Amino acid sequence: MLFEQGDPAQVYYVVERGMIKLAKVTPEGAEKVIEMIRPGESFAEAVMFMKKGRYPVNAQAVDDSSVVILKNRPFLDLLETDNALALRMLAHLSIRMHGLIQEVEALTCHTAIYRLINFLLNEQERSASTSFTLGAPKHVIASRLGITPETLSRLLHQLRSDGLVAIDGARIRITDMTALRSRLEAF
Repeated sequence: MLFEQGDPAQVYYVVERGMIKLAKVTPEGAEKVIEMIRPGESFAEAVMFMKKGRYPVNAQAVDDSSVVILKNRPFLDLLETDNALALRMLAHLSIRMHGLIQEVEALTCHTAIYRLINFLLNEQERSASTSFTLGAPKHVIASRLGITPETLSRLLHQLRSDGLVAIDGARIRITDMTALRSRLEAF
């Protein structure tokens, strides 16, 4: 666990290896994964611009991970003197916000199968191969997609039965990319 929701935010992070899940715990005690952070990606940097300066989520390593810790105050001082860096940071945060808006749209406007296919196509693009290993446990992926682990398993088996993917544990191979993309576009 790197930090818990409500902890004072004095640093932000960049993932070197592994994966970090950002999650909220509902009042009922259920965990909802908000985002999965991968190597080369940063997180918790937006909090340094907020007055209260408290982390709004929990951050926990999903597997063996390594992160770089950057202190907020020195970075804010640097942003005040380096306009180009400040603009890059603004661009980075804007891109991240746009991605999260797309996630909210997907979760509220699309079906579970659409979200799963979109996730698989994004994983394929990230790996640059039609065969890839899921980077997180299935219950974490299910939470990220807003479905139960049982629904995730059922939908993966449906895609396998339809001849669109092959599944070997956490290893997925897209067997018919054209048909999978067509199914996504049909929604």
